[in-house]
Amino acid sequence: MNPAIEQIVSSDEAAKATVERAERDAAKLIAAAKEEAKSMLTALEEQIRETESREILPILTDGQQQARLTMEQAEQYIERLREKLALKKTKIVAAFISSAVNAGNS
Repeated sequence: MNPAIEQIVSSDEAAKATVERAERDAAKLIAAAKEEAKSMLTALEEQIRETESREILPILTDGQQQARLTMEQAEQYIERLREKLALKKTKIVAAFISSAVNAGNS
């Protein structure tokens, strides 16, 4: 075979081998990057869960307790209003009866 052709064939084979090696290296780098991204995502998800339990859940719990307290206070206030209304009704009825009785006596 002609030495120039042999050199071209040899260079072509070397280039193919280099490309194949580069493709394998790239595939390994991509796989490693995917694993690293997956690991980072898992760590971030755990950090979010920790933040929720450490900071958000206490706020929600406090809010729920405040809401319950407000509801209890509102119910107590409504009950006091009902008692006042019943007392006023009683006084109105008594005043009306007294007025009717006094009108009947006149």
